[in-house]
Amino acid sequence: MKTFDFTLTIAGESVDTEVVKELVREAIEEGFPHGTLFTCKYGGSKSYSEQGWKVARSRKFGISVEAAGDSNNAKLTKEVLEPVA
Repeated sequence: MKTFDFTLTIAGESVDTEVVKELVREAIEEGFPHGTLFTCKYGGSKSYSEQGWKVARSRKFGISVEAAGDSNNAKLTKEVLEPVA
């Protein structure tokens, strides 16, 4: 017998953890042979700062700030002043 562990990460403002657990349970019960043993538990949540979310989104989901459209596009401008005579 072998065990297989999976990690599921869901990002959103609000997620009903009981609904997610039930969806996973139903999918396993329908998709695997009768008698397959499994456990499904909620492991907690984490809140991110704006910068922390950009880093986590890139690392966990592979979405860069450029692809998401929220990169810092600060442009430095140089104004040349002409001497007044």
